[in-house]
Amino acid sequence: MKELVSTLTGRRYPFDRIEEFTEDGESLEVRFGDVANASIRTGKHLWERFGDFLPFSQIDADISLGEGQTALLPADRKLAEYTGLDRLWLKNETQNPTWSFKDRGSLTCIAMAREMDEQVTATISTGNMGNSIAAYAAKADLRAIVFVPGFTPKEKIMAMGIHGATVLKVHGPDYSVIKKQILDLAGELSLRVVSGNGPIRVEGYKMIAFELLEQMEGEVPDYIAIPTSACGHTRGVFKGYRELKEAGLIHKIPKMIVVQARNNSPIVSAIKQGKKQVIPFSGFHTVAEAITTGNPMGGDEIIDRAARHGWLAEDVTEEEILDSQRRLAASGYFVEPATATSLGAIRKLRASGKLDREARVVMMLTGSGLKDTSVLGHHRADVRELELPEVAQEVRSLLGR
Repeated sequence: MKELVSTLTGRRYPFDRIEEFTEDGESLEVRFGDVANASIRTGKHLWERFGDFLPFSQIDADISLGEGQTALLPADRKLAEYTGLDRLWLKNETQNPTWSFKDRGSLTCIAMAREMDEQVTATISTGNMGNSIAAYAAKADLRAIVFVPGFTPKEKIMAMGIHGATVLKVHGPDYSVIKKQILDLAGELSLRVVSGNGPIRVEGYKMIAFELLEQMEGEVPDYIAIPTSACGHTRGVFKGYRELKEAGLIHKIPKMIVVQARNNSPIVSAIKQGKKQVIPFSGFHTVAEAITTGNPMGGDEIIDRAARHGWLAEDVTEEEILDSQRRLAASGYFVEPATATSLGAIRKLRASGKLDREARVVMMLTGSGLKDTSVLGHHRADVRELELPEVAQEVRSLLGR
């Protein structure tokens, strides 16, 4: 029997519940069947091979945009030396169809809409998830409504609009307030509004753990670093590994590294201070616009899990974010600022002795740099304008001739 269970107090709710959180804001997660007896099958698609771990009888291939199977690559010499880690891997989620990890969760959200026979899907997003839901809704011939805060970059909004989504740009005191009030309307409007920490979206994110299991040939990393905002990505990866362990397919669960911008670190600040609840942030500014939830619903669960499982947590300054973005670009990875937070955080954790040099660490590259081109104003490019007769001499100069 499929159901939703609150993650801290164990309260039970129907699987088809529209609201994504409990009445008092606690996260929900999907429970079904006996995971201990789950096994890996054969199949072309990841969701087929790991179907025993998913709450859907099947996922139709016609709603997929080819998400997943993103590259897992060892860090090059420059990044290894910068972080001080000998065994660092980069999981490049920017290779997903809409250039971010959100596509994995959108697949399961659209599968849920199909199972519930819903014709309209909605989301509240700072950009990446709205873009993803818009694309997947278009593929499934569903209508999409996307709520975004006023600061959302134009390029992200236009990417939603081209897929036919209706975008509602909402102005309010801060994103957390906007998000909570819109999510609270779901029951009143009989409209499933999916967010980054919803239980069905988490089912998509946990497939990252399954994919990593295959790519690492059954080995399990020691740590996985994830930029954290709404918390669903972190929850999903952890849940995937937890269920693999319950099924006896792995011997341990990797520890998460919770990463946030220092200017908005409601979860990291709480973990560092030994608090049990989120420390709300408001009135802040950070270039890491994709992780700007200042008071995340369900954040208390992440704090609780960090304490119980020995997770690490680190924040980074604006200067460290921009420096990390430049360093990743110098190694061939153009990522948005939110993604770049992990590189600086890993380096600081290694420098403080919290990470051993030999630790096996996977860093999630969550979103493409093309998601937010406004940040390029913080960087310099070597661009030279020439008249045609000047080209040969300029190139000789560049080549030192």
